[in-house]
Amino acid sequence: MIAGQILKVLTVREGLSEKQVAHQIYSELKKYGAKPAFRAIVASGKRAAIPHGYATNKKIRAGELVVVDFGAVYKGWRSDVTRTYIVGKPSRKQKKVYQVVTAAQKSAIKGVRAGRECREIDALARNYIKAKGFGNYFIHNTGHGIGRRVHQAPKIGRKNRHKLKAGMIITVEPGIYIKGWGGVRIEAMVLVTNNGCKILL
Repeated sequence: MIAGQILKVLTVREGLSEKQVAHQIYSELKKYGAKPAFRAIVASGKRAAIPHGYATNKKIRAGELVVVDFGAVYKGWRSDVTRTYIVGKPSRKQKKVYQVVTAAQKSAIKGVRAGRECREIDALARNYIKAKGFGNYFIHNTGHGIGRRVHQAPKIGRKNRHKLKAGMIITVEPGIYIKGWGGVRIEAMVLVTNNGCKILL
């Protein structure tokens, strides 16, 4: 998958601006004959607490979290992926928040299979984050369908009783966003199957 290849070569380091990181993404997409699926999100430091923190001229500093979210459009199909980087040595709190989000995502992915209600998948991630004391900082849905459009049905949210079907591709992207501190989001694309799911990205 194109986005996965870009993640392998993407450079996020001290001194680069958020826009320079976004430019890397756009340049790599062109090499594959792909286009951006949406405006790339690159949010560093305190700005990482903004779920849709589009890239600015802000310079990335040592010790900061950097949320990077982008996707590719290729032959009409779209991808969507988010990773959170730490520049330099992480603090104890940064490690804890990252570990909580990672575990919440794994819990949700483990629960994905045809026949499950979307709200059940959301609850797996949300309840884990709440149990770890960060419930107030998970401020969006756990995921969404993706295909011809970046955001399409089904919504992986608290109230959605829609049942997953084999063949659907959804994102699983829990996050924690603490105003004035920063944030962490990790997003995977998974293919729903009758017995579980397959991680695509």
